Amino acid sequence: MMFSTIEGHDRPIRILQQALANDALGHAYVFSGQTGIGKKLTALALASAVNCPNAGPDGGCGACPSCRKIDSLGHPDVRVLVTDGDEIKIDQIRQVQSDLSLTPFEGAKKVLIVDNAESMNAAASNAFLKTLEEPPGNALIILITAMPQGLLSTIRSRCQEIPFHPLPRTVLARALMRRRGISEEDAMFIAALVQGSMGLGLEMDLEQEKAARMEAAALLSGIAQMGPGDSLALAEALAKDRERLDRLIDIGVEWMRDALVYRETGDERLLVHARARQHLRQLADRYSVPGLLANMELFMMSRNLLERRVSAQLVAENLLLKCARG
Repeated sequence: MMFSTIEGHDRPIRILQQALANDALGHAYVFSGQTGIGKKLTALALASAVNCPNAGPDGGCGACPSCRKIDSLGHPDVRVLVTDGDEIKIDQIRQVQSDLSLTPFEGAKKVLIVDNAESMNAAASNAFLKTLEEPPGNALIILITAMPQGLLSTIRSRCQEIPFHPLPRTVLARALMRRRGISEEDAMFIAALVQGSMGLGLEMDLEQEKAARMEAAALLSGIAQMGPGDSLALAEALAKDRERLDRLIDIGVEWMRDALVYRETGDERLLVHARARQHLRQLADRYSVPGLLANMELFMMSRNLLERRVSAQLVAENLLLKCARG
């Protein structure tokens, strides 16, 4: 894994390259940022950079046995710690502490990458803190987290934190076009949905997402013409199909956001649902800015009510009847 293979994180990569060039690499880092954004890939690239015999400004060479083993998670000196169930437990921490105390078997440094580091339970966190207080001299520790606030403050204070920001939509779209072989329109659609996450963008089922939004679009377009009886009947059907109701609410938020953006900017490049531009123009013409904001708040409130386990049928009835009244 070379630094140049990582898309859109120039600042974090530059910080690490400078530290390597100046022989000033820290013993412990926190890579923070949303899930799937590239933190783990960067951690593996850093592990390659410190253990590759042919390392240069771009980190590891990507071709030697050491780099290939790290890429396949098979290097004896590079350990990726993941959750056991829903959390990282103290027994796991004790095991990696023992491993870190050993001399590297093949490489120059032992590297520990803790994925979802905020998942360490209290006992594991306290045990891990001792490792940071007395770090092994030949070890590099990298904590990966989407919730840095979930780490003990004493752990964060002993690490250098490097934030990873969502990839710009155009940067991510270009990468998805290249890696997935999809059109620019499809790539921009996915990039908008995953909000800067390369990992999610590569995994997303494009046709499934398009079909779901076509169904929801037809549903949302017809709500305004429904009478109370039709609205209540649809609410009853949605209450029995929570996945469909959840999808309708999520896409409703997206639609109101798009209509608001289109009304204010007229720029179709900023839309999530560019294919539905005709419907969005109609929404933008039908509602004022306060009206669009009120509708967005209605969909978001419906989501919150469902999360609080309010009756799905009551939530659906309230949402549909209010949308029908405009």
